[in-house]
Amino acid sequence: MFPAQHENLQIMSHAVVGFPSLEENEKAIAGLAEAGVRLIELQVPFSDPVADGHTLVNACYEALKHGGSVRATLDLAQKVCARHPEVTFVLMSYLNPLYRYGLEELFEKAAAVGIKGMIIPDWPVEEIEPWLPKLDALGLAPILMVTPNTAPERVEKIAHASRGMIYVVSRLGVTGHETQWGEKFRKYIAEIRKHTDLPLAVGFGVRTADDLNALTGKAEVAAFCSQYIEWQRDEGSEVAAEKMKKVISEIDTATT
Repeated sequence: MFPAQHENLQIMSHAVVGFPSLEENEKAIAGLAEAGVRLIELQVPFSDPVADGHTLVNACYEALKHGGSVRATLDLAQKVCARHPEVTFVLMSYLNPLYRYGLEELFEKAAAVGIKGMIIPDWPVEEIEPWLPKLDALGLAPILMVTPNTAPERVEKIAHASRGMIYVVSRLGVTGHETQWGEKFRKYIAEIRKHTDLPLAVGFGVRTADDLNALTGKAEVAAFCSQYIEWQRDEGSEVAAEKMKKVISEIDTATT
């Protein structure tokens, strides 16, 4: 499941459903699991992924051409959740495709196939709150986002509605660019900790072993996504998994 607060840093990685193909998704996820990844986002491709940089935008575009959809994501989740019980799978999507599919049906099916959490960047906390009893009953964790511009009173509201962990957007902008992890970031994390005892997952700009080492002791999860998708795009899923295994070995060494 999700790590506890102050556990050693874990890596969360990513699959865009349909990129590079639906068949390759299964092989890529098996490679990530073999590499030691224990949290994987399954992203429903969408034509306007507003929080994502060019790597994931382009992956979504290709995925849509190859059959990526909400239904395909649930079908994939049913397979990989059964094959890899050691991995916690999280559905990641923008709200539009889920809304069109039907939220209640989506939540029920996601929980039934083994999805444990959801990251929906453009779903405001006020609209999530009425669904909390249903999501809690299903054991489906809404993982809400906090950004550097989120006011303290809103951080508290988001923390109260979040389950599993909180996704901390490391900086302003979109995914896939470099981030600095200095004193300003440390204070940002400390402010969020005042409002929650949930583990923190940090994303946007986590691209190297140095980034992971910098996050050790500051967060419980590092979202290592765009860089992995670039490896997958340029060198194939097998090489990407080997590189991920190397990164994990480096952060494991750093935390022991």
